[in-house]
Amino acid sequence: MIHKNIYWFYEKKIPERICDEIIDFFKNKKKIKANIGGSDKVVPEVRKSSVVFDGENLWIDALIDPFIAEANQLANWNFDIDYPETHQFTEYKKNQHYDWHTDSFDVPFDTPNHYKNNKIRKLSMSLCLSDENTYAGGELLFSTTSNSNETKILNIKNMNKKGSLVVFPSHTWHKVTPITKGTRHSLVIWYLGNPYR
Repeated sequence: MIHKNIYWFYEKKIPERICDEIIDFFKNKKKIKANIGGSDKVVPEVRKSSVVFDGENLWIDALIDPFIAEANQLANWNFDIDYPETHQFTEYKKNQHYDWHTDSFDVPFDTPNHYKNNKIRKLSMSLCLSDENTYAGGELLFSTTSNSNETKILNIKNMNKKGSLVVFPSHTWHKVTPITKGTRHSLVIWYLGNPYR
């Protein structure tokens, strides 16, 4: 798919105190090493960070969902989406990163009797929870190919500002560059829908 808008960006839209509350909620929960491709496989060369999953905080969905709906419309994606997956809290420390990847998979989820069954990831959201002065590196980059097959790397200016969030189609290639100083916290949520027709 080719989209005019690769992402839709909101600068410092979530209050800093709310970002702190999200960090406080997740930081004492058990973290696991991040895996790749929805499997249990940990590949540090591709992805190195710690994550916590939690879907019990409906107030987070109530906070983020309006931005998803608005971005879906204003970016002219107009995807048919149903509901979000479990929230992913991510902690990147020095030298940790996530190489080029997409959030979507080749086939719909095969999880009978589960809300994700036969759904696919259509929209992704990443929220910066950390103060930009507490870490360095950890840039969120996007890759896009133009009509001339030229690959462009896009860096969102001010995405590192606390409370900034970006929404993008889940099939978009993106990466997080290595952290060079400090710790970066983010919240990621994926929004599901029926497969494209």
